[in-house]
Amino acid sequence: MKYFALILLLFGPLSGAYLALKSASVNQKSLKLFLSFAGGYLLAVTFLNLIPEVFSEYNHYKGILVLFGFFFQIFLERYSEGIEHGHMHLHKKVKNNVVPVGIVLSLSIHSFTEGIPLGALIDNDKSFYSLLIGIIIHEVPASFALITIMKSLHLSLKQLLFVSFVYAIMSPMGAVSSNIVEMYLNPASFNYFMAFVIGTFLHISTTILFENSEHHIFSKQKLLSVLAGVSIAALISLI
Repeated sequence: MKYFALILLLFGPLSGAYLALKSASVNQKSLKLFLSFAGGYLLAVTFLNLIPEVFSEYNHYKGILVLFGFFFQIFLERYSEGIEHGHMHLHKKVKNNVVPVGIVLSLSIHSFTEGIPLGALIDNDKSFYSLLIGIIIHEVPASFALITIMKSLHLSLKQLLFVSFVYAIMSPMGAVSSNIVEMYLNPASFNYFMAFVIGTFLHISTTILFENSEHHIFSKQKLLSVLAGVSIAALISLI
């Protein structure tokens, strides 16, 4: 496997965590624009790389698994509070000085799932690198939001570093795990699991794009950010 990619995967969440630890305040507008760029990029990678890879022939069972993946991500957000979309406000009361296990666990599962397609696309250079860049871009604001919320709970530096490390290793673990599992499954069987992952990606990317749009209308800056993400993903995927 391209083991250097695992090191690059750590860069996104660790960078976001570092910025959160060093930042005294949050520029919400800049964060939303960066998220819009990431959402556009992930959506383009899903349509240009993952869907063609999995749906090379008609199979309605894979479509069902896409739906399962989509709604599974909705279920995870009951516990993650939408932090993977850049939310930095908790809707439920959480104890101070205590690591919220439910939030960290659900976000870890989300990050693990994001890394899974990389193991499956290891022999497809264009798709592999397109997705790798997309995950790194998305993990920066997600990790930033996570550690910002953890700071608001008055966790110790040791606890913050522990949460940062646990979250950072999830995507690499997902990539390694899927690569190992794929060795024991034929590509046709593994594509069913990939269909499930596509569903989670569709939910993540579309939610990022539309949830922060006032009256479901994109501002000029947000539209440009989304188009930039889509364009870069298309260039990397197609050229």
